[in-house]
Amino acid sequence: MGKVLQVRVYAYTYSEEDVRKAWPRLWSLAFEETKPGFPYEMAGVLELVRALDDLYQFGVIAEAISKVLASGLPKVVQAVEELQRHLADWNPQAANQASDRIEEGLGELERLVANP
Repeated sequence: MGKVLQVRVYAYTYSEEDVRKAWPRLWSLAFEETKPGFPYEMAGVLELVRALDDLYQFGVIAEAISKVLASGLPKVVQAVEELQRHLADWNPQAANQASDRIEEGLGELERLVANP
């Protein structure tokens, strides 16, 4: 890595609208029905996971939704932690696998939240 030019490996959401379309019920739960307790510039995938985790831990939500989040959200949060660790270790292949687990986990939660 140079003194001026730095190389970074990171993950970000390109389009907020893609997140809204992929997981509309989770999006509504995290960003419309409630307001996250943290500032965010974009409501991307990682922000969605963080908002859902905050809502699950500290929010007032229906028991059925709480049970759904309890069943799958910990795996998604763990995958986010793995993604961040793999990015910090400059391991893009493992980070990509973690991102797949995040998206698959959110997909499963979306299906379960739609039919609690």
